[in-house]
Amino acid sequence: MNSKKTVVRITPWVIGAVLTSSTTITLADWAVAPFAKSSIVFDDNIQFTSDDAQVSLGINLDAGVVVSNETEAVKTEVTPRVAYNTYVEDSGLNTVNAYLDFSTTSYGERSDLGLDLRLANDSTRTSELSDSGRVSLNKRRTYFSMSPNWKYLLTPLISMKVEYLFNGSQYEDSGESGLNNYEFQRARVGLDKRLSEETDAFVRGYYQRYKVLELTNKARSFGLEGGYNTEWTPKFSTRAAIGAVATESTVEGVDDDSTGVSASIGLRYRAETTSYHVQIRSAVVPSSAGEVFHQNSVRFDITGTRTTQVSWSVRGDWIDRSAVREESDQSDRTYYRINPTITYKLTQDWSLAFRYGFSYQKRSDGGNATRNQAYIGLTYRKAPSVIY
Repeated sequence: MNSKKTVVRITPWVIGAVLTSSTTITLADWAVAPFAKSSIVFDDNIQFTSDDAQVSLGINLDAGVVVSNETEAVKTEVTPRVAYNTYVEDSGLNTVNAYLDFSTTSYGERSDLGLDLRLANDSTRTSELSDSGRVSLNKRRTYFSMSPNWKYLLTPLISMKVEYLFNGSQYEDSGESGLNNYEFQRARVGLDKRLSEETDAFVRGYYQRYKVLELTNKARSFGLEGGYNTEWTPKFSTRAAIGAVATESTVEGVDDDSTGVSASIGLRYRAETTSYHVQIRSAVVPSSAGEVFHQNSVRFDITGTRTTQVSWSVRGDWIDRSAVREESDQSDRTYYRINPTITYKLTQDWSLAFRYGFSYQKRSDGGNATRNQAYIGLTYRKAPSVIY
């Protein structure tokens, strides 16, 4: 593979969109909420490999601040964050990751206009956990994502929503790491109808494109979905969608057509001291592996409180990825992790957490690997305070 370095392209109209969104904000109250976390980690497989697992202690430091502004017309939030990870046994795996998130929404009488941006300069040690699983090498990744959206109220019960998504990843020494620089775009148009106070129905169509920058690999998909949102009780709500997707791809000069099902189900239940959130999804997604994949995933988040000082959570993910092309299975992957946590609140701003993590992955090109991690962490999180 070509290891030529490229730069994420941020066009002038992207910058203009950010500036336009920013200038709509009035000089009302701005609030800041700083946060920081430090933790000591025991990891029995720091490279997440199937052979010669390396054990090490590590130290994680994470800090940032949420800057927010909200009026009747505009809501904006900016979050810069820096994370540092170091390992006692292998300093070559140390990482410094930087992130910047920006989100703004302008509310009108009949229409809402929003923009979400994300910029990341991080390591493949973290970015590839949810993608290819190739985390044994410590290479830099630059990632940019932009998502403007517009919602317009056609009638008191029917609204239209137009969305666009662009994201791109660039990798240091892509030839050595086996990771591919790519761009992904998606345009989506949908209609929502209010059926009752508790239920909305929707239909949406989308077109998406994927392109590997240094190769001829590419893909495009056309999809149509329909579904509903409903609040069955004040404590229990669901969201479901199902549809079809057709994909045309070219990988290493070979063309392929395929069709499949896209679906998603979301469940949320809130009790007095416990909440449950489950998200199930099946979709065609981009990847650093050089082609698009059909991904089935499950994510759950269960949280609860025992006392005013003690809380707990269990979070987990399951991902199964297979190449859209039947002839290609070199980068197929199954991955899951589960993280139970107990948190003790020391003061209003400080808390102490104990977390265990178990991860497993099976890669068609890399065997099976398991990973156990144990964390002890101290977290500082300040409530928002007005600065202007």
